[in-house]
Formats: sequence, C-alpha cells, structure tokens
Amino acid sequence: MSEPFPGSGARPDASAARAVKTQISRLVAGDPRVNGIGLTRSSGDWAVKVNVVDGDDYPDLPDTVDGVGVRVAVVGRITPSGLAPGLSPGGD
Repeated sequence: MSEPFPGSGARPDASAARAVKTQISRLVAGDPRVNGIGLTRSSGDWAVKVNVVDGDDYPDLPDTVDGVGVRVAVVGRITPSGLAPGLSPGGD
C-alpha cells in the first residue's frame, strides 16, 4: 500500500493529479523530448505520466509533486498511422 500524503492521512485523488499535471505541463512546455502528459494509476494512487521519446535523454522531473507521483514512460517518437499512401497528416 502506498504511503499517504505526509501528515495528511489522505491519498492523492484525480483532482490533485490533474492539478499536478498542469504544473508538469508548464514545466516541460515546448520540450521536444516530451511527447505527451497524462494521468495514470501507480500502486493504486493517481499519478502524472510523462511520455518521453528517449530513456537516456529526458527532462529532470521530480518523483512527486504535492504528494502526487510523477512517472516517466519511454514511448519513442509518436507518428501518425493509418494514413493512405501519399497523404500527409494535414491531408496534403
């Protein structure tokens, strides 16, 4: 079982995780090494998931923010799929 917030006795909820997601989004805004940020469950608690391109080169992120875990997932470069041959994502 995960440790509760220090001194509060409460575990992070989705609302707390959304607030931390906003903070992390601002922290990594425009960083090409990050290709997505979302919410996930980690050991039963809500956490922020930061998707990165490369496991050897990603922003320095805290393990937790305000008691909410921050998890990094290496997902590689995201590219569109399912396009008809010769079409670009913009439909050109």
